[in-house]
Amino acid sequence: MLRWIILTLSFWLLALPAAARQSLPLDTGNTEISLVSDYDTVSPGQSFTVALRMKFDGSWYTYWRNPGDSGEPVRLVWDLPEGVTAGPIQWPAPKIKTVGPIVSYAMGGDVWLPVEIKVDADVDSSRPIILKAQAYFLVCDELCVPENGGLSMPMGVGVSTLNADHAALIEQAESKVPQRGKLSGSAQSDGEVLTIDIQGTGKVETLFPHDNTILVHSNPVVIRQASKGARFTATPNYGWDDNETPASFDATVLLEDGTAQIVSVATDQSVDIGRVSGPKAQSASSLGFWGAVFGAFLGGLVLNLMPCVFPIISLKALSLAKTAHGERRAIRQAGWAYTAGVLISFAAFALLLIGLKAAGASVGWGFQLQSPWLVGLLSLLLFTIGLNLLGVFEFGGRLQNVGSGVVNGNGPVSSFMTGVLAVIVATPCTAPFMAGAVGYALTSSAVISLAVFLSLGLGFALPFLLLAYAPGLLARLPKPGPWMETFRQFLAFPMFAAAIWLAWVLSLQTGANGVAKLLLGGLMLTFALWLFRKGGGLTKVFGVLALIAAIALSISAKSSHSAGSSTALISSAWSAEAVAMARAENRPVFVDFTAAWCVTCKVNEQLVLKSKKTAELFERTDTKFFIADWTNKNDVIAAELARFGRAGVPLYLVYKPGAAEADVLPQTLSYSVLKDALE
Repeated sequence: MLRWIILTLSFWLLALPAAARQSLPLDTGNTEISLVSDYDTVSPGQSFTVALRMKFDGSWYTYWRNPGDSGEPVRLVWDLPEGVTAGPIQWPAPKIKTVGPIVSYAMGGDVWLPVEIKVDADVDSSRPIILKAQAYFLVCDELCVPENGGLSMPMGVGVSTLNADHAALIEQAESKVPQRGKLSGSAQSDGEVLTIDIQGTGKVETLFPHDNTILVHSNPVVIRQASKGARFTATPNYGWDDNETPASFDATVLLEDGTAQIVSVATDQSVDIGRVSGPKAQSASSLGFWGAVFGAFLGGLVLNLMPCVFPIISLKALSLAKTAHGERRAIRQAGWAYTAGVLISFAAFALLLIGLKAAGASVGWGFQLQSPWLVGLLSLLLFTIGLNLLGVFEFGGRLQNVGSGVVNGNGPVSSFMTGVLAVIVATPCTAPFMAGAVGYALTSSAVISLAVFLSLGLGFALPFLLLAYAPGLLARLPKPGPWMETFRQFLAFPMFAAAIWLAWVLSLQTGANGVAKLLLGGLMLTFALWLFRKGGGLTKVFGVLALIAAIALSISAKSSHSAGSSTALISSAWSAEAVAMARAENRPVFVDFTAAWCVTCKVNEQLVLKSKKTAELFERTDTKFFIADWTNKNDVIAAELARFGRAGVPLYLVYKPGAAEADVLPQTLSYSVLKDALE
């Protein structure tokens, strides 16, 4: 009887209808998965395709072969009969998923992942084969849940029989899998900037490295089209550290027409991509030329009110106060000289930006203050101007026309140099209306960029130019007298404030060593000024040497990449026993159920948990911080999540002293939520 049942079952399996050649769908919670074959029956020695089909509910999604900043790729573990082998997953191009600062590469909706299956020629054709696979994957939306499921699909072996319906669907899925084409690529990293050049026809839209360690996904990736390809500028990831540089790596390149190709990128050679154009900017086309020009003009007007500009603008105010009751021709001449200094400086700044971008550099508004040496020199310059305004020293001799002309003079040279200095100091600030205009300028042609920056300069200079032609307003100013000396000395303090601000910027760029060099430079500068006041030929020689030493110390400051505002909280590994002990001490307890692959967790970590305010809050409230890391499977953590009705992370708990149960915080954290829960 048993033999008859087995024989009947075998014939039934061999006679399965074409429409049934797929596994039974499995609902894992937020996803339905199944195996689908393009053949009902295969012959020995044949290769065919089986696809893992994943149908995601709503906005749930899973991760590509390179998940990006967070996540884990889909995995298939096959259990196949002898003589049957499975190839790797064939991946379609992903979509970029951004959650806060976290950038991931995701797949959602109806996802098909084809896999080639090969049957050896000596496989026994008298019995069916059963293909078994265990799928492991993450599904994420507001939270991330690891899911898995076992799938099984019988296949007849004999005369090859195509399933036309399934074959059409799988062929459509395979058409979305990028193949190697005529593209070639090269990549170089200097430790701070990673440059990837792709040579070939077609406008390149996006690049997805297959290896997660190539670039930092959350940092901006600038795309520049070239006459023979495209250039990607990004931040190198740890795969480029020391001797870890790969000889080559593969990447999926998405083209403008919607197609994708796989390209091999070499790291030991270069490819010729021709002339490189400006960076791609999604918002540029929506603004328009006249909108950018008008926005730049308005931004220049408002820029006069920004804090970083006030110290230099105050010099011009002092000059106006001195000349308000003087000859009208001289006042207007000074106004035009100031305007010329501003416009020429903005034009020079624009041309420098255009040249650097054409050479492939990644620069933008205020880029010059990314150089620690210039920050140090500007800090010393403003400090020197402050000392001069206080009357600690006066420029003498031949330096009178230059030095005093910059800070005290009333003539065209003074006004021109004040305009130049105002532009240099103004560039760290971004006024309203400026961001879009500057962004448009930096992605347009050289002529358009120059026009936008000149419009910005005109708006910046216009208030003082109009004042020069407004005798009624100037007449309202008090006449020169003793008050002017007091006003002059008062203006020294904004200069010192600006110098302190620049010193703070330098501390973020270089750390304590850079600030120490700046302070030593200030010491040598004041020593040089003291020597100049003493007079005498030899004394002045030593003064010049001291001044050179001050400048050398300032420009010797180097960037250190330890700058940042985030703070690592002191934490302990979670366990129920550890939490109980902390609660017994009558302390607040915060528990972070997290995982390295959880996008929301990483966003909350970067924006809230690593902030200085949060560290101070935890210290002030004496809160004990525990991390329950669910990156790897942990049944104890899973049980604790289930106890709070959760199937995935993140989960944030606050145990208040004396409370019987924990308060469950929202999955999207904010500092105010933490503060309300702990205080």
